Amino acid sequence: MLNPVNDDRDYAPFVQQFERQGFARVPLTDAMACKIERIYRLGEQFFVRSEAEKQSYSMQSHVEGYRELGPEYSQVPERPDLTESFSAWNRNRGRPEVEEAVGGLELHRALREISDEWSLIVRGIFRAMADAWAPGSPELRCYNGTYVQLNYYEPSQHSAELLQDSHEDAHLLTLVKANAPGLEIEVDGKYIPAGADSNEIVFMPGSLLSLMTGYKIKPGYHQVRNTRRRDPRSSLLLFVNPEIDQKLEPWIKNESNAGIDIIERANEGPKQFGMPTLVDGTAGEAFPELMEHKEAVLAEQSQPVRAKG
Repeated sequence: MLNPVNDDRDYAPFVQQFERQGFARVPLTDAMACKIERIYRLGEQFFVRSEAEKQSYSMQSHVEGYRELGPEYSQVPERPDLTESFSAWNRNRGRPEVEEAVGGLELHRALREISDEWSLIVRGIFRAMADAWAPGSPELRCYNGTYVQLNYYEPSQHSAELLQDSHEDAHLLTLVKANAPGLEIEVDGKYIPAGADSNEIVFMPGSLLSLMTGYKIKPGYHQVRNTRRRDPRSSLLLFVNPEIDQKLEPWIKNESNAGIDIIERANEGPKQFGMPTLVDGTAGEAFPELMEHKEAVLAEQSQPVRAKG
């Protein structure tokens, strides 16, 4: 979990942004912007490696490390998200099998560092939300349910208009900072540029936050448009889920969340995108087909190359 810190920043204005426009923008400090630029560079160096090299840093039984294009989708399996990715879950810190697979990679260490910094902001915003809507309520624990992910797109390699179809993430919050345009958010029934490539982090609410707020805050639908740019597009994201060993009571109770188990919704939510439940990922029982694929790729790489003729 996060170490206690003296964080006296006023997060109430960001809660007001959610109330007013349905999402929020948090300015980047210069130091954080430099760390994110470094992650982009490390990602660009990593994703051009061979398939075997990338697979050697995959531990998809725990949803950790490298994941190839294909398994994850926004609406239907026939239209996968057109991105490779690299993930680091807080729940996996210290697990020997995970550390052995990915712990030695500089990109992985950098992702964990930025995850902690962004998680402090999330904790502050949730505290401000609770103060505004349910004073005295218990802390919403989310650290071990949270993961950071770097998405790597090659827009010019695809003919599709969208690199990700319209969807909401079914989390509490999604934080995003990209190095190029493409992300669009739905505002008043129309999709507009999110501005995630500016000097701000965009905070998008998921349906779990809607349940926590009695739909005072609506789910933030978004998509990634194909700009056809020749250079890769990198997107840094923090996906915030509640820890699953707690009982969550909504901050605002009404008919929209009556009788709904928010933790169960959180656990099952990833399945609608081709991803494993939170329980399966925590148990190391996720993506057996991807683990088999990894072993096949590495086995093929280890075979001696026979001379032609």
